[in-house]
Amino acid sequence: MNKFFIDKIIGNRHDVKDPKVRKKIGTLSGFIGIVLNLILFAGKLAVAIFSSSIAAMADAFNNLSDAGSSIITLFCFKIASNPADKDHPFGHGRIEYVSSLIVSIAIIITGLGFVKSSIEKIFNPENLEFDVVSLSILIISVLLKLWMWRFNSIISKKIKSLTIQATANDSLSDAIATSAVLFGFAISYFTKVYIDPYMGLIVSAFIIFTGSRTFRESLGLLMGKAPDKKFVSEIKNFVLSNKNIKEIEEMSVHNYGPHKSAVYMKVILTRGVDSKMINVIIDKLEDDLERKFGCRAIVRAK
Repeated sequence: MNKFFIDKIIGNRHDVKDPKVRKKIGTLSGFIGIVLNLILFAGKLAVAIFSSSIAAMADAFNNLSDAGSSIITLFCFKIASNPADKDHPFGHGRIEYVSSLIVSIAIIITGLGFVKSSIEKIFNPENLEFDVVSLSILIISVLLKLWMWRFNSIISKKIKSLTIQATANDSLSDAIATSAVLFGFAISYFTKVYIDPYMGLIVSAFIIFTGSRTFRESLGLLMGKAPDKKFVSEIKNFVLSNKNIKEIEEMSVHNYGPHKSAVYMKVILTRGVDSKMINVIIDKLEDDLERKFGCRAIVRAK
């Protein structure tokens, strides 16, 4: 169902490397995130107030931070769609990495705040109230978050977006966290054992883990993380499949955002290549690399 829905909106006919298409997809993901997370925040906040559950309160405000993250996603895709200019000759694609970094920091701060609140609840416990309405809200929340996880996972793979993948991962951790809240309610209801603040700590741990994982990945890309080995290997194999290329003497790949790479290469031509044809061969190779891999290629021959 998710794949059908996404294909209807995006379609296979569109070039997902096109900044305008990526903006459309990012806007769709961001808008859905804002609406659903605000609905979930309101529902869980009501549950938390009624039940006096710190775990449910942590879960509710985590959804509120997710709505804020979705607003950042909308903003970043708008900037990323801007064309290259004098100051940014390779475009604005790295804003997606900055966005995911900001989202991850917001997630970590939310988690740390509720670690403190959960510890305070351990020393100052309160009785939990629980009913069928609260149970229903939390179950619906888990199902919605699982749907959002699947939806954003498909989109992120389709357009190779770290920002949307971070949103997908966060949705999965939210589903697990809400399940932990449900588990805590069930234990308290059937055994009268007060474990809510401990469930709050578990929820907070999931939140912090999700944020930390995204933070490391985003920071690594911003600091010039080595390019994907498979991507580099595919480029090398493609170049060496050209009968006029004998060897790749030097090669470097620089990442400027999703689908925005610059490849610098020095190649050795096979013996007997007509010197008058060298520029034609190199120009065609650069064009072929850009068309096949979506990268800006600069090739020098010797």
